[in-house]
Amino acid sequence: MVSLISPPRHATPGNPIPGNAGPDSAGAERSRSKSAKTELERSRPDIGTLTALRFVAALWVVLFHLQAMRHTFLAPIYELFRPVIANGDLGVDVFFVLSGFIITYTYLDRLGPRFRWRAAGDFVWARFARMWPAFALVVGVLGLWFAYGAGQHPVGAWSLQTQAPDLSPWGMARQLLMVHLWFQPGTDGASWFGPGWTVSAEWLAYLAFPLLAVVLFRLRRLHPLAALAASVLVLVPTALWGEDLPIATGGPQPYEWLLRIACCFTAGAFGCIAARNADRMNFNPALAGPGAVLAGAAVAVFLAAAGKPGPGRLAVLAFPLLIALLSLARGRVRAALSARWLQYSGRCSYSLYLVHMFFIYLFYWLNRDWLHGAGPLATNLLAAACLAGIALATHLLFRYVEEPARHRLRALGGRSPRFARAG
Repeated sequence: MVSLISPPRHATPGNPIPGNAGPDSAGAERSRSKSAKTELERSRPDIGTLTALRFVAALWVVLFHLQAMRHTFLAPIYELFRPVIANGDLGVDVFFVLSGFIITYTYLDRLGPRFRWRAAGDFVWARFARMWPAFALVVGVLGLWFAYGAGQHPVGAWSLQTQAPDLSPWGMARQLLMVHLWFQPGTDGASWFGPGWTVSAEWLAYLAFPLLAVVLFRLRRLHPLAALAASVLVLVPTALWGEDLPIATGGPQPYEWLLRIACCFTAGAFGCIAARNADRMNFNPALAGPGAVLAGAAVAVFLAAAGKPGPGRLAVLAFPLLIALLSLARGRVRAALSARWLQYSGRCSYSLYLVHMFFIYLFYWLNRDWLHGAGPLATNLLAAACLAGIALATHLLFRYVEEPARHRLRALGGRSPRFARAG
């Protein structure tokens, strides 16, 4: 980093007394200030570089759920990346850590240093406007899906969950209020579609963040190494709470989802503090990109070696470092992540996460009941049609529901200008 050292108090031909500085000295001082500012900006986190990671995390989860199609033309992908895809549930943890990082980066200074109802209300409304419209539409479509399927199959079987979701009016109200997970210890059957439980968990984290921000604000100047260590330590409980690990007793543990969102979200917050204070270490941003690539490769190698999803959960410990490095990445890595298609895909990641399960339902039931014995060609065509449907539905949901509804709800809420540019 450029050091802003005060000039000596004695005058020399090349170093006039500051009080009598002439035009040349003033210009030099401005140049030094501009250089220092530029260098500082280079070391600050850039959450735009994380947009592409949102797409990668969503795609990881989608591939995990698309294992119903692993015997179609997708078979070579599942064979080549089998250990990584088998641990695709970790994509949810990436989302949770990312969420804690981005929310802290965007809102910490606005919500701290003390709790204020107006600021907290603005924050909660902004997050509601982001999450609710697309989710509510998907819940409505799935309600019609269940109304059709319940006459032919049990609700649990029709939803491809071992526990049947609650389709009562109270169950629908809980879905629409995004509190459906809060009333049960497990995630199975909590949502009308499997991965929908994460929306409820994330909503709980958002409601708690204004209080968490009061604590984090007092830690905002934590040394980056200490913050990074805290981000890893806070993940240890959820990393060890997996199946096939000594601490586990076999199978999902009660309220594991609560531990998972709390640990991952808080870890992301500490990761953000580490990244935004990286200049205190004279950290060279040019190393962030290669470091992120190495961290990502190490995660992939570890998952390939671990094989089973249980031990693979330990990979979550690397996520804060990976995300922090990506936020500081410059050069080729940043340029690659800034590709237009990756940025758009990242912005659509929430819509992709919401819609993909419906097309998996379609594939499963159409292949089982209509194409049974029709041969691989018909199955491959159905799989290709469902993948195309996922892509099209993702674009339509984002372009015509998620984004416009978000802007309209923000305007309806009359949010404070302090939150005008928040995501």
